Amino acid sequence: MTIKKVLAFFLFLAAAFGTYSQTTKVLTTEIQGIVPTVFTLSTDMTDIETVDLVNANTAYLGKVIVYTNTKGIWTISINSKNAGKLSGKTPGNNDLYPYTMGFGTVDRIDLSSDFEMTYSTLVAKATVEYPVSISYTRLEDLDQPVVADTYSDIVTITVTIS
Repeated sequence: MTIKKVLAFFLFLAAAFGTYSQTTKVLTTEIQGIVPTVFTLSTDMTDIETVDLVNANTAYLGKVIVYTNTKGIWTISINSKNAGKLSGKTPGNNDLYPYTMGFGTVDRIDLSSDFEMTYSTLVAKATVEYPVSISYTRLEDLDQPVVADTYSDIVTITVTIS
């Protein structure tokens, strides 16, 4: 093959491929999803938990469930309306029935003043469950007996994440 024939062949190929050249266009898109801050506080406890003051000295009340995707400082506060005592409901009954609370791994919490615990976390938590219970002295073992009545207290549990 002569140089002229080789050159003619390459020119032919260049012309043939030039006629069938491709045109390319590119489209790109970014896919994004937004995850908002999620923070829920729930419980399996009912509005009124009835405990046996005659036959038992502890009662499991249920659990508090915290769900969040936020990292930071958790502050859990527990407050008792009657300073950690069940109060007689009948007017004129001033008897008080003392108890202590268990929350998560903390036992024998004295609610005569507000209780507070703080956690610091560097990673976002998902679901954390805190079992809640109370301990008390059985009726017959009390140093100061109480009169027959319905005794109650209102406990408020607050969780703050900052």
